[in-house]
Amino acid sequence: MAESVRAAVKVGPARTEIREFVLPEIPEDGGWLHVEAAGICGSDVSSYPQPLRGLPEIMGHENVGQVVKLGRVAAQRWGIQEGDRIALEEYLPCGHCEFCFRGDYRLCFGTDHHHTANASRYGHTPIDVAPTLWGGFSQYLYLPPNCKFHRVPSHVSSAEAALALPLGNGWEWAHVEGGVGPGKTILIQGPGQQGQGCVIASKVAGADCIIVAGLTRDARRLEVARLLGADHVIDVEREDLRERIAQITAGRGVDVVVDTAAGNASTVLPALDVLSRKRGTLVIPAGSMNTTIDGFPIGLIKLKFLAVKAARGHSYWSVARALHVIASGRFPLHELSAHQFGLDQVDWAIKSSGGQGEPGAIHVTVDPWKATAA
Repeated sequence: MAESVRAAVKVGPARTEIREFVLPEIPEDGGWLHVEAAGICGSDVSSYPQPLRGLPEIMGHENVGQVVKLGRVAAQRWGIQEGDRIALEEYLPCGHCEFCFRGDYRLCFGTDHHHTANASRYGHTPIDVAPTLWGGFSQYLYLPPNCKFHRVPSHVSSAEAALALPLGNGWEWAHVEGGVGPGKTILIQGPGQQGQGCVIASKVAGADCIIVAGLTRDARRLEVARLLGADHVIDVEREDLRERIAQITAGRGVDVVVDTAAGNASTVLPALDVLSRKRGTLVIPAGSMNTTIDGFPIGLIKLKFLAVKAARGHSYWSVARALHVIASGRFPLHELSAHQFGLDQVDWAIKSSGGQGEPGAIHVTVDPWKATAA
């Protein structure tokens, strides 16, 4: 293994720089991952322009790679070997609370505070927390005793394997929380990587009708949604969402809405209107934790017996389901994962993921070993 490691470090709002770090020895209960690909999440796009909440950090929490160094205790505990390929859960949980036992690591009491004395989440831990390499925009990544992972079959490309977490979100939001399945019609607001994950989950779960809504600038993404299984797509800037849903469903409305777009009045209020007369479900993973909506119609929710659910991330089971689908080769996932950049292009990669860089990008990955740009 290399004695020094290159990594892209966020040093300020929308600023990264390449730094080199010494690769230390691992403890008996830890390991090193040779990073093959690190996906860029929508949360990376929104957090990148924000000030640091502490010291500089290495971003990247959708991480896939090969185990290249493994301590004796870690090998026994994890049941893997050097050379195995794995996809990491982003959370580094306590492993002992009620949520950890359910595989709901994002809800673990130990992960509520990202900047404590110990790391609790990949891509959000300052570089002063030993051994520094806590983000996927690095050639190597530390595997601590409490890391959680999924095995990746050898035939799955690194770029497609890096879809495990966003597609896992789709499973969690559309199926687990939304209850989509046979006989159900679902509206997915937002055709980004998370929305596309909801399309795939809904298709595999057996939804009768899948509808995806987006903006005019999302034309390519709406086209990809069709390729992945959407029955109808709606440009809400050119068509009235309520009228179009009424046409598609013969006036009945939809059973499930998943809002991956905004999580504010512009998406939530129309969603409540197009949900079916009784017992529909609205799932809201989008939006800020501080969002408030004036005129939120409590009476309408009671009248329709609606369930309104918040969503955050995914469970272990949902990522496992997503990897199973990825490995099946059933879907043209190359349509989602066509853009890959090197470490020196992290800034451009994040901007591309947010629609401000390379055109046509949906799910963008960073390959830390990719040759530097000329």
